[in-house]
Amino acid sequence: MKINQIILAVSMLLTITACNKPTIDQQAEAEKLMELSRSWAKSVKDKDVEKMLSYWADDAIVMSPNEPSVVGIEALRGMVERSMKIPGFEINWEPQKAYVSKSGDLGYVIIKNYMTMPIDTLGNTRTIFNKGVEIWKKQENGTWKNVIDISNPDPSINSIE
Repeated sequence: MKINQIILAVSMLLTITACNKPTIDQQAEAEKLMELSRSWAKSVKDKDVEKMLSYWADDAIVMSPNEPSVVGIEALRGMVERSMKIPGFEINWEPQKAYVSKSGDLGYVIIKNYMTMPIDTLGNTRTIFNKGVEIWKKQENGTWKNVIDISNPDPSINSIE
């Protein structure tokens, strides 16, 4: 009889612990995404191509205003290298808020960004402010990589602060 009670108690304990998923500190993970986004923006200002690319997953997709989607790390490398050669081109952003799923494997960051680009051969430029979303996925090794980056113009924005 006593052995049956022990087996029952162990079975119940195993059932209860099997149903409990590990808890994720969503706020701490969201803060990590905010810092990753800021570090990523800094790598762009520093014109560090390899560092810029390191934030994207191999199959990442970038959807910029008025441009076709850019898919995959090699296409992204080409986009970055071409952009850096445009005189007067600049992009920068500031994360506004972040959220991480309860499972801790997906998150997003809401950003404000701007792009400055030449409008003529005299060196005159135009700056467009955008709102955007960075979607991040936690990799098997525990690091976060951006999988989708999308932005579009927002005439109500005049600063990324």
